[in-house]
Amino acid sequence: MASFNVLIVGGGIAGPAAAHWLSRIPNATITLIERSPEMRASGQQLDLRVAGVDMMKRMGIEPAVRAVVCHEPGTQLIDTDGRTKAYFPAAEPGSERQSMTSEYEIMRGDLVKILYSLTENKPNVRHVFNRTVENFTQDDESDPNAKVHVTFSDGSREDFDLVLAADGTGSKTRKIMLGPDAPDPRHKTGGYIAFFSIPSNPKDSDRFTICQLPGPRMARAIMTRKDKPELTRIYLFISKRDDAVDVALKSGDLDELKRALAAIYDDAGWESKRFMEALLHVPEANDLYCTPVDEVRLPEGSWSKGRVVLIGDAAHSATANGYGTSWGLIGPYLLAGELATLYEKDKSLPTSSIVQAAKKYEKIWRPVALTGHGGGDGFVASLLPPRSVLGIGIMNWIAGVAARLRLDKRVGFDGALGKWKLPNYPALDKN
Repeated sequence: MASFNVLIVGGGIAGPAAAHWLSRIPNATITLIERSPEMRASGQQLDLRVAGVDMMKRMGIEPAVRAVVCHEPGTQLIDTDGRTKAYFPAAEPGSERQSMTSEYEIMRGDLVKILYSLTENKPNVRHVFNRTVENFTQDDESDPNAKVHVTFSDGSREDFDLVLAADGTGSKTRKIMLGPDAPDPRHKTGGYIAFFSIPSNPKDSDRFTICQLPGPRMARAIMTRKDKPELTRIYLFISKRDDAVDVALKSGDLDELKRALAAIYDDAGWESKRFMEALLHVPEANDLYCTPVDEVRLPEGSWSKGRVVLIGDAAHSATANGYGTSWGLIGPYLLAGELATLYEKDKSLPTSSIVQAAKKYEKIWRPVALTGHGGGDGFVASLLPPRSVLGIGIMNWIAGVAARLRLDKRVGFDGALGKWKLPNYPALDKN
């Protein structure tokens, strides 16, 4: 193979991670496209957990991550009077178990910049902004030299040996791959999560603060974080869908969305009045981001089709499950590792090798990435989180007991996921 020509669609977390690893395969040339006119170096606070920490270290970016981590002392649950009911200190440096506040808390924009820096000076990686995939076709899998024929939003066309869909939960690339008659794999598992910024108040805690709010119609929570002194980041959790929010999301009208969210938190308690007033009136809140709580559920064996492969949220999204960032780093490494291993055996990387690598990647990663999927279904899930004063009080009491017993240190929050280990790919790591 004269050149292994790869297109990666999406410049969030998984896309730049894939560019880093695939660029290590000899003869690989990578094109990473992003629909935004520039790098999307914005967004909420993220964390790295379980094998995501090992993945970060293997990528060689731990010093860069540590240089910009958010120094959050821990997580507290409070009642509507602002009284702390449970407190979990942040994970200690080098700890094998992460608390609710990870050792590696980082703003999304900072992590994206770090990931881009891995390839921005590599001659075999090209970053292209303000471009999306309009359509594509691919040759039959029986053709060992098959190509994916891509038409871009600007009308240009190009052929690729591999196309990776890293364009998120609502992936357009996935929709094209699956075909026009395939059902939408996104399943509603809750209401919404939202994020915005406001000017800080001296009394705003630097702890990750969670306040569950009672209400007759739906469970609601307000959470706050402070990654910098002058701003307080507000996070909203809403357990059920709301017609006004859906209409606003569909229209893309920011002011309409602000009003819809503020109405849900009208007279909700704690600092909700102050936060909603800020949402409606201060310019800092124009960074508002809101998304439905969904899961991507694809049948086994459908993470790829020929030379097109899904990675990150496009393959296995579960909104706000706590592992999305780590999974976005690990999946691309596994796929690249399988490809690099097969490249050593046959440097032409025929279609059969691409298909084999994609299927092996899904076989290894699917059981881990889908852990917890389906948790939003059923009667028990419908009772959580609680929306009554009594239910919230019971949950806060249970959390308080867990905090006093330091169960976060003894057991950890990650369960069996904390025991899964990254495989090694000598063919990839040596390059």
